[in-house]
Amino acid sequence: MTTITELEPVHDSRHALRPGPYARESLVFMLQLPEHDVASWLYTWVNGEGRAGRIGAAFGPAVKDGPIFEAVDGIAVPDSMGFDTWSVGRLDVRHGEALERAQAAYVGERMQIEYEFEAMHPAYAYGSHRDGCPPYVADNRFEQSGRVRGVLTVDGREFPFETYGHRDHSWGTRDWGAAQHWKWMECQAGEDTAVHFFDISAVGRRQLRGYIHRDGLTSPIVDVASRFETDPQLWHTSISAQVRDEAGREVQVDGTTFARVLLPASPLLHLNECSMAVTIDGQPGVGHVEMAWPPDYITHVVESGLAG
Repeated sequence: MTTITELEPVHDSRHALRPGPYARESLVFMLQLPEHDVASWLYTWVNGEGRAGRIGAAFGPAVKDGPIFEAVDGIAVPDSMGFDTWSVGRLDVRHGEALERAQAAYVGERMQIEYEFEAMHPAYAYGSHRDGCPPYVADNRFEQSGRVRGVLTVDGREFPFETYGHRDHSWGTRDWGAAQHWKWMECQAGEDTAVHFFDISAVGRRQLRGYIHRDGLTSPIVDVASRFETDPQLWHTSISAQVRDEAGREVQVDGTTFARVLLPASPLLHLNECSMAVTIDGQPGVGHVEMAWPPDYITHVVESGLAG
């Protein structure tokens, strides 16, 4: 059951992009394994000129020689290659039943992963909001939590998993320089509970998107009140958020960082990526919080001693 506007299945596929410097389509697959002190994500994208890239990341205390961040970009891909048979730089994606199932596999230098995703709830599209999708983020974008299974291998050490995870898919535009700051969170606890929010400060306005999925009902959020702690380098070490949805439900999400990695998305915006052990109303689960900051701002705050 859902109170969100359900997305047309065609949007699980690759889209035709307009040309231009901000044209972009991307997929992300998230994994957090706090019991093993390791987290991972796979990220792939393509621009309006048919140039694609990918990142395989693994990070956390279990990664002994520091975070793994294996990236390539600028790979030419044909217009005919969709996400049912996507292949970029040793990353393969196979979308199955639309908006329900997906597979991803990556073979890198230090990490390999086989990842199967099965949706927990209907995909939530930012374009379903009364104000639409923020135009600097995408023409549209969906977020979806689910059950994930597979094997992550880091420096030869295998971490089989059967847990909960998250994916997103955005298409149209991405202007990294438009936002001053954002907090993006995805988390799951148990078979039927997931929370997502994207809290953006841009162009003098606050933009809020997301959902609560619980007890078989997926409903858009209407408010998030969050607090967080940081270390002296402005990495968020914990977060506490009260999230309220259109159905009148309110949940309490608390998270503690166990693994982190930097995504330097643009000279104008860096993303502090922190995977977390979370609770949702006290129920243990997993999640991830991404915070975006202009790099000059990070430098200023750190040098001024204002963080931590």
